[in-house]
Amino acid sequence: MSYCLQCDLETTDAVCPGCGTELEPEPPEPVVGRYQTIWPRIRAGCFDGFVLAPLAFADGFLSSPERGALLLIAWAAISYSAYWLYSVLLHARGGQTLGKRAAHVRVLDLSEERIPTLRQAFLRDSGYILLNGLALVYFVYLVLTRQYSGHAADASLPARVLACAGLAWFLLEVTTALTNPKRRAVHDLIAGTVVVREA
Repeated sequence: MSYCLQCDLETTDAVCPGCGTELEPEPPEPVVGRYQTIWPRIRAGCFDGFVLAPLAFADGFLSSPERGALLLIAWAAISYSAYWLYSVLLHARGGQTLGKRAAHVRVLDLSEERIPTLRQAFLRDSGYILLNGLALVYFVYLVLTRQYSGHAADASLPARVLACAGLAWFLLEVTTALTNPKRRAVHDLIAGTVVVREA
């Protein structure tokens, strides 16, 4: 079935009977099962959390206020960027993190013919990169001004604002993923990507 925008006609012909314009057929409806990726993505996120769990354990030791400022800042730079670097590099390399591989889903370019480019993979995580970058800047500020006192900083107003922003971003992600047929979250809309089940 084709549709002519000029004549507002729907036809099965390759040429519009009203104006003679050559028409392209409408794309087929998406295969719904291919895009049912919400639960596999949640499982993938949990799996990726386990992969990066050693960083959380090390964080308890290396983020102690007794450490020197240089070590605190160096470790913070590693820990604040580890997840998004893991995500960006693996998505650009093969369209999957280890969690997505285990859950049998893959990120593709919107054409669904290739994996995302490095730029697309970076754009997919841009919301979290921004939030993590702001959190790192705040952490460095606390360390350099000698206000850092361990997890007490988590209760400060800037830390709570960043936490609320992270929650708002997550809710926006979930809402957009649940309200379109291809289950594209806002990061997929920004990057021009889609997550699909593997055959």
